[in-house]
Amino acid sequence: MLGRLGSLRLWLVAAMTVAAVTGLVAARFVIAGIEKRDELAKDRRKAELVAASIAAQVGAGATPARLQIMQSVLPNSQIVVYRGNKLVFASGPRHHDGLELTVKNPVPGGGRVLLRDYESPGGTAGPWALILVTAGVVLLVILAAAGTATVVVAAVRRPVERAVAAARRVAGGDFTARIGAGGPEELVELGRSFDEMAGRLEAADRDQRRFLADVAHEIATPLNVIAGYALALADRDLQEPQELHEASEVIRNETERLRSLLDSLRQLTQLDLAAPGPIEQVDVAELLRRVETRFAPVARQARVALQVRGSGAAESDARLLETVLDNLLSNALRYTPAGGKVTLTSHRRRHEIVISVKDTGIGIDPAEQRRVFDRLYRVDEARDRERGGSGIGLALAQRAARALSGRIELQSTPGRGSDFRLVIPRTTAQSHKGAMHSARTAREAE
Repeated sequence: MLGRLGSLRLWLVAAMTVAAVTGLVAARFVIAGIEKRDELAKDRRKAELVAASIAAQVGAGATPARLQIMQSVLPNSQIVVYRGNKLVFASGPRHHDGLELTVKNPVPGGGRVLLRDYESPGGTAGPWALILVTAGVVLLVILAAAGTATVVVAAVRRPVERAVAAARRVAGGDFTARIGAGGPEELVELGRSFDEMAGRLEAADRDQRRFLADVAHEIATPLNVIAGYALALADRDLQEPQELHEASEVIRNETERLRSLLDSLRQLTQLDLAAPGPIEQVDVAELLRRVETRFAPVARQARVALQVRGSGAAESDARLLETVLDNLLSNALRYTPAGGKVTLTSHRRRHEIVISVKDTGIGIDPAEQRRVFDRLYRVDEARDRERGGSGIGLALAQRAARALSGRIELQSTPGRGSDFRLVIPRTTAQSHKGAMHSARTAREAE
């Protein structure tokens, strides 16, 4: 590409040079033709006057000697005189490179005079002065074209070089590379699009690194606890029944925490890679009753009131619906203090079904609401390990909602609770529209 830009300049200068030379040659012939035409007309008028003067003198009785004198002053012309039909005088020119014109004039008393005009030796010298001026103008045009080509190529070459360098850096894993604005409008648009792409790659790389670091931390924490107690048991540092019971409970809890984390990661990976399941007619009220039955013991143990009411039906994937509701309801029960209330409801909104999980828990600060769906992200109040949260539930719920061509809406007030709303299309005819809306919402959240 860059080599072609350099050759483009050479081709442009060469094309301008050829065009200029062609124009110069054409101008030479055109100007010469115009000048020759004008000169011929002038010579004809002059020859007609000379022929008339000679005819008048012949009519007055000019002798051949007199005619010879006239011939001597007309070196490029030939005088021919007829009296009646008899040739009385004819003398050739001293120089005759080619007959240019012939004029004739009648002689008073009978006869005629012919005046043949020949070109001078070497012909016309041509309009060299005008040609030289034209050549100078053409040379200036060529120089201007060369300068313009150099400027244009440089203006295009610099942003192209920046683009190539930035692309190589991104290909090498340096996602901080940017092209920047500069150059023609098309290249400015290319730079803007490339920089946006690089920015997203940088953010994705940063999120991936943070995710891997968080996963390592989340796995390391229970493993360290388990390993510590296991070594204590192996070394017989714990002898008392109370200590043994406490160690076994800690190992069991941390193992369960680790198993739950790995299960969530597995589900999240399956949602990222696998296609949605079969679409079927789902009775939303029945679905909510099944979820209530499953979480009622958890709510009683947490001393949180669980209220469920719903209606409606939707064409959807029941498995993914339960995945979303399980994670939203589990999250609500985990962060609602004893004596609080969690409400699970559903209703129809235009061509959509809205399933709401509303709690009276700790709430989420507005600055944190966009990040709660990030994998392994938890707000500061939720950092307490005793709550058992892995930070994957909401990310898993959001990914499952997108697979359903739906979305999750959040409304929360710190200290007063949160309302997570799953919005899905009622029928498969609305799925495409819902998928487009979900994709747009995901882009806006990035």
